[in-house]
Amino acid sequence: MNDYGAADFFSSYWWLLFPLAFFVAGGWNSVMRYQRTKAKIDLIKTYAAAGKEAPADLIASLDRDDEDEEDWSGMGTSSSSGSSGGGSAFLVVLFAGLAGVFAYAGYSEMLGRNEEFYFVAMILGVLSVAFLGASLFGGRRK
Repeated sequence: MNDYGAADFFSSYWWLLFPLAFFVAGGWNSVMRYQRTKAKIDLIKTYAAAGKEAPADLIASLDRDDEDEEDWSGMGTSSSSGSSGGGSAFLVVLFAGLAGVFAYAGYSEMLGRNEEFYFVAMILGVLSVAFLGASLFGGRRK
């Protein structure tokens, strides 16, 4: 029989909260996009039931939904968005800062086991460099 408790489990696998949070945020984004599209379709049905033609902007907005959405990297796919990688610069700073915090925690042996902190710091550092490369060399998507 194993006396492996919930506290031991959490201390061993706490880092799984990060990918889990990304999955939850992605799912929430999908649900909200679905609700917006459904509301637009219901509005078009209301116009059709009244015998009127739906405004062209409303119909065109159904096609633009996917194009206007910014992806999770913050780089956006819309040519009408005025940003030029500002969201990506934020992610570079965020992941570099998190990598620094985890590297310091590993170096100072703040919580014991420093190998895991170095591993997480390396992953976050690679993500920071990837976002830096995307913001510098990504260009504008059409």
